Amino acid sequence: MSAWFNACGVISITTDFGHRGPFVGTMKGVILRRLRSAQLVDLTHEAHVHWPAEAGFWLERAYPYFPEGTLHLAVVDPGVGTGRNVLLAVGDGHAFLAPDNGLLAGVIARSRAQVYRVEPERLRPLGIDRLSATFHGRDLFAPLAAELASGRVSATQIGTPTADYIPALIEAPACRGKEIHGMVVTSDHFGNLITNIDAELLVDRQVLGVRAAGHRIAFHRTYADVAPGTLLALVNSFGVIEVAAAEQNAASALGLSRGGPVVVELA
Repeated sequence: MSAWFNACGVISITTDFGHRGPFVGTMKGVILRRLRSAQLVDLTHEAHVHWPAEAGFWLERAYPYFPEGTLHLAVVDPGVGTGRNVLLAVGDGHAFLAPDNGLLAGVIARSRAQVYRVEPERLRPLGIDRLSATFHGRDLFAPLAAELASGRVSATQIGTPTADYIPALIEAPACRGKEIHGMVVTSDHFGNLITNIDAELLVDRQVLGVRAAGHRIAFHRTYADVAPGTLLALVNSFGVIEVAAAEQNAASALGLSRGGPVVVELA
């Protein structure tokens, strides 16, 4: 790759495949056949199925913790087998490979990436031309990720610069007077409700509370600031507002899931 992306052989993988069946393992096998020295990191395989927005949300917030030169592969691809485009974005010292379905929009904005539309005819010399109708993760994305992560192939060799790609599927939080209106993007293993409201929006502002599912919830710094079972809101480790229930499951307690509205009240 060029000077602004020096491939280091690390590949992060994000999918909605889960862990039933051989799908993730087969993708890794294809990568290792082409790049035996690849260092493969599972970011998550539990992204919400058929919804690229959650995968993009996590990738946008996780990639800065990886070394520069990492190739980030993300496959949440409800349009697999159709004529949808494939994008390669290069920015902030990282490269990102995914279907053009809104998954990379937030990542592109955050990393100020140059975006390329991958041209299928340019993949044929790499032996990437026999694609099944249902598993492009194995047949297209995995082998291309290996070639890019090895440094053998550059963005300009396989793609054309473009500014035409599908925008983010999640609307940005809206600041309305003394309120910030956002939404739940996902819940984690603990039932914590993770929103799209970045802590940067709270700088130099005092938070009075958070409204969600008909509850007004106090804002705290840590889970341990309240008694077990008490609802609270805080800034989580990825820098976004989270609604939790200390030592319990906030998603179940509130009956709230992805898309649910959340409002931050400011002084």
